[in-house]
Parts: sequence; C-alpha cells; structure tokens
Amino acid sequence: MKPTTVAVAVTLAVQTLTSMAMIAPSVLAPVAARDLGVAPQAIGLFASVTYFAAMLSGLMTGRLMARFGPLALCQAAVVLAGLGLAAGKLGVAAAVLVAAAAIGFAYGLVNPVSSHLLARFTPPRVMSLVFSIKQTGVPLGGAIAGAAVPALVLALGWRDTLVALGAACIGGAVLLLPARRTVSEQPAAGSAFARSLRGVFTGLGRPIQLVLADRALRDLAWTSFGYAAVQLVFITYFVSYLNLELGYSLVTAGLVYAFAHGSGIVGRIAWGVVADRWLAPRATLALLGAISAACALLSAAFSAAWPLAAVVAVAVVFGASAVGWNGVFLAEVARCAPAGQVSAATGGTLFFTYAGAVLGPPLFAALVFATGSYGWTFALFAIPTAAAAVRVAGGAPARAGA
Repeated sequence: MKPTTVAVAVTLAVQTLTSMAMIAPSVLAPVAARDLGVAPQAIGLFASVTYFAAMLSGLMTGRLMARFGPLALCQAAVVLAGLGLAAGKLGVAAAVLVAAAAIGFAYGLVNPVSSHLLARFTPPRVMSLVFSIKQTGVPLGGAIAGAAVPALVLALGWRDTLVALGAACIGGAVLLLPARRTVSEQPAAGSAFARSLRGVFTGLGRPIQLVLADRALRDLAWTSFGYAAVQLVFITYFVSYLNLELGYSLVTAGLVYAFAHGSGIVGRIAWGVVADRWLAPRATLALLGAISAACALLSAAFSAAWPLAAVVAVAVVFGASAVGWNGVFLAEVARCAPAGQVSAATGGTLFFTYAGAVLGPPLFAALVFATGSYGWTFALFAIPTAAAAVRVAGGAPARAGA
C-alpha cells in the first residue's frame, strides 16, 4: 500500500476516534446533567477544559513526536481518549473534569502529528483535498456519536456507554500497529535532557512565536479563533437546543445532529477540491465563514412550527460549513509553514484555534442564561464568524513555492 494512503488511513482513523471522544459528552449532556446535578449548559465547561488541555498538548507535540515518533504518538492519543471516556463512568465532578483534560490532551496531539505525516507524503497539488479527507474524521466522529450514543444510552445507561466508547478507542489503537512498517520514523537522538519527558515542557512558547512573527500564519490563526468558537458552539449545544428548547426527543435531536456531521464529511472533501481546483484556499475559507454565519442566523429562527425537514436542511448546511473548514485551513498552514516546521506551525496556529474553542462554549452558556434562549445566542455568534471571514479574505497568501 502506498505511504500516502497509509498516512491518510492512520490519521483519519485517529481523528475519527478522538473526535468521537470529544463530541460524545455533548450528546450525553441532556441525560447525564440530571444525574450529575448540573444544568445541561454546564457541558460548556467540559468543552472548555478539553480544549484548554488541547492548547497545551499541541504546543508539546513537536518534542513528543521527536522523542517517541509520530505513530506511537497517534496510538497514545487514541488510548488516552479512551481512558478519559471510561473515567467519566464515575459520574462525579472531579472525575468528569479529569476525563475532559485527558480527552483534550489526546485531541491536541492529533493535528500537529497528522500534518507532519501528511505534509511528508502528500504532493502539493492535492494538499487541500488530502488534508480535508483526514479532517472528515471530525464530522465522522460526530456522526457516530449522534447516531450511536442515544441508542447505547437506552440500552446501557450513560455511564456504561462511556465505557463502551472508551473500549472502542483502545481497540482502535491496537489496529494501528501494522502501519508502523510504512509511516514510522526513528525518534531523534539527542542529549539525555532532550530525550527526557522534562525536555518536552521547554520552549512551549516557540510555536506561538513562530506564528506571531509570520503575517500569513498570524492571519490564519486569528481567523481560526473566530471559526472555532462557532464550530464548538454548534458541536456542543445543537443537541441541547433541539431537545431542551424546541422539544425534540433525544433520539430525534441526535439523528439531526448526525445528519449535520454527515454533511460535514462530504463538505470537507468538497471544500478541499474547491480550494485545490477553483477558488484560492483563503477565498474558500472566507466563503465558509459567510455560510456559517448565515446558518447561525437561520438556526436562531427555529421554532416548533418549523417542519423537521427544514430544520434538517439548515443543520446539514451548518455542518458542511461550520464543521467543514478545518481541512482547508490546516493545508494552508502547512503551505505557509517554514521548511521543516509544519508540526510547530500547526501547533502554534491551533493554540489560537483551541483558544476560540475554550472561550466559545462558556460564553454561549452565559448568554443563554442571560437571554433565556439558545436561538438568540446562536444569532449573536454569527458576528465573530463574519468578522473572521472578512479577516481571512483580506489576509496574506501562502508564500510562493510553499
């Protein structure tokens, strides 16, 4: 099998499993919140903890990868996500927050490692498409969570559902073992300090400095901050909006959510083709932001009088845009990265991406409490999306020859 095919398969599988681990708690929130004695909107705190942990691990990834190799790091990410899910079974606040941190730390490793592998094996002419195929793991993980979790909750209860999903992640790590022959790399040699885990924590600010010193990377980072805030609001609260405010059953809300993430799978591939063949990557990103903002406004207009088909249609377009931009974004980051620094540039830009993900859900929760409406809050979140679209439309292009 060709190395490019193996690299895509490995990174897609890891992205899917870790994304499912990130998204499943949002689907469980309306049920689990009652047992935990918290409001369903508190899922925003879980999301913020996961993405805060991802911010930190993304900055460490370059050194961890040099120490252990990319494939071992992929396997470690999937195992850690599975253990985090299983820890949620304890159903107490401290365990839930530890679980969130474990899942988030795992998730933060995935994109820098994946970008390193894909940039190594992918021809430049199809980079947006290949990165977008890998990024379909995010909506694929969401679709699995939306379709499977409600049924598992009915059969097992929410605690045992977390254990079952965790076991699936750990099993997936085992299935990655044969790929070592194709995509593994020899860990870098170096001093005892450089090869120690203590060395991983030095120089955490260097990826951020790299991004801030480069205008093209800086524009992409700030754009991703705005897009990620809206993406995480959609991922975290859409099921609760349909279930708690509009009165849909958890199963129906989960299926609508699964359709939205399913459209994200198709959308990510389609947008990758668009960015490679028809529109410049930054123009594609700007268009995606404009569509996402429009869908946020349409979601605010939902009411019990809306036909289910119309709600599904908006959710599908929302998923294709708000969940569809990351592949084009990561490919553009790889193009802009200085030679040999794709992992560092990816980790640095994703620090800002995950910062948007950290701040978006709790801000959304606070606004829901203030306004008493999920719908109005979705409308307010159209504003940062539109502003980010304007920024990327006027940003600097990737450096020539990248």
